[in-house]
Amino acid sequence: MRFYATFRPLVGGSAVDLPLDEGATVQDLLDAVLARWPALAEHLVDEEGRLSRRANVFVDGRGVRWMPDGVATVLSDAHEVDVFPAVAGG
Repeated sequence: MRFYATFRPLVGGSAVDLPLDEGATVQDLLDAVLARWPALAEHLVDEEGRLSRRANVFVDGRGVRWMPDGVATVLSDAHEVDVFPAVAGG
């Protein structure tokens, strides 16, 4: 799992390895991230615990929001997960 921009200092680097059980989903991965780095909660999840619009999560280059199963997408060791802060501007 790779983190970018302002998320890197919060996790202490650009890439982290988190062990997950077989059949784990993106949501399981996010839960593991938040358990290890609670400071990311304000960036990754909204008040209802859903993926925040302040963060973008990609699995193999595809935005999780637009994947058929969303955060319920099942991951494997072969998947690459990237987490970016949302960017706005003009």
